[in-house]
Amino acid sequence: MGAATEADLRGYLTFPRFAPGARRAALRAMIDAGEVTELALEGSSAEPWFALTRDRSALSRAAHMVPHGTTLLAPFDSLLWYRERVTRLFGFDYRIEVYTPGPKRVHGYYTLPILHHGHLIGRVDAKTHRAARELEVRHVHFEPWFAGRGSSPIGGKCLDHDEALAEVAEALGSLATFVGADTIVVRRVTPDRLRAALTACCRARRSP
Repeated sequence: MGAATEADLRGYLTFPRFAPGARRAALRAMIDAGEVTELALEGSSAEPWFALTRDRSALSRAAHMVPHGTTLLAPFDSLLWYRERVTRLFGFDYRIEVYTPGPKRVHGYYTLPILHHGHLIGRVDAKTHRAARELEVRHVHFEPWFAGRGSSPIGGKCLDHDEALAEVAEALGSLATFVGADTIVVRRVTPDRLRAALTACCRARRSP
């Protein structure tokens, strides 16, 4: 996790289960032993953050790194385990809707968050049609901030739409290969004005 609040630790480390007092006592013992360091994060609330002492130099180096790459995350990826942390760090409100009745779903049955250059820019609702060897992309829903000027709520970095769409198409291609699909069909994109560009990127990556 890198750095985490006590609530983050509670939401992430759910097994084995500890009573709150035992968990806090274990954390305090690790702090007293020098294994854990308490941190103050600039711009954060008064709630303390913690990190393994041995990770401090890696965290300092990470502050100067630029994340690169695009991938689709499974709903049960460890990055998404504690949803409140995801919302706080990425401004991304993610809920799996497998158990939500169809008419009440907002994004889809089993949506895959899109991680692009260290930012969660949207989610994909896809379905495999095995007999037809087709990956149906039912809906790609981009976050409003990305669909607008592309200025991220974390750090204010502006992301390039063309680059992002090309890399999302590559990620969809990777998913198609994984499920044994030969074709990708894009049905719906929010906002709709990005649909043609994403579809073109998906077709381009299949061309020789």
